[in-house]
Amino acid sequence: MLTIDHISLGSRNIYAGTEQLCTETGFGQYEGGWFPHLGIANRIVPLGPDQYIEVESVIDAYSPHTNPSARWFYDQIEGGDVFIGWCLRVDTRDELQKLAEHFGTDIIDMPLRKRTDGVQRNAIRVPETIPCWQRGVPNVFLIEDLSEHPGAQPREGQRNTPQGITWMEVGGTEADMRAWLGDGAADLPLKYNGGRPGLYAVAVATDEGEVVIRRTAVTEPRQPV
Repeated sequence: MLTIDHISLGSRNIYAGTEQLCTETGFGQYEGGWFPHLGIANRIVPLGPDQYIEVESVIDAYSPHTNPSARWFYDQIEGGDVFIGWCLRVDTRDELQKLAEHFGTDIIDMPLRKRTDGVQRNAIRVPETIPCWQRGVPNVFLIEDLSEHPGAQPREGQRNTPQGITWMEVGGTEADMRAWLGDGAADLPLKYNGGRPGLYAVAVATDEGEVVIRRTAVTEPRQPV
């Protein structure tokens, strides 16, 4: 079954962006690590035991000059914080394989994030993440051990306990999302605004009631080549 896993919130300043988000919501956060191949780092804001927002910034000042994905990310955050993209999760490798066949691609089983303790585990996913975000659509992950899920780790400064995503506002239509994901799109708690593809808002259940987080979406999503 498809489930919302995590959201990328791009920020010009990883610390200021995380502070603003946590001040707004009362959620906790912790240092996530960095992506060596992108020159991007993140701080993680858990939204429940198996969902989270990663606040991401370019930390290698020169990576946008040599890496097209880093350049795209850098351009998106020029005007301030923006929902860069979002990712889903399935429960089994069989489900992921069926999605790989639907997308017409292989399963990618390679490292992404390097944690601050030096551990860099493989991230199992289809298709590759950044090209999906450039189109304003999600890709899909498999996390075989949910005890290692970023949303389940200790965090600092939490004043309001998040209990998971209740709904998200996205661009396009339900038909668009079904065309991308197949029938599993119907299981997702999505509200469609008919605008350009991308993520516009996330609602999270908490001990103090529902919290709604709004940011702008990616600009001018790219179509596949």
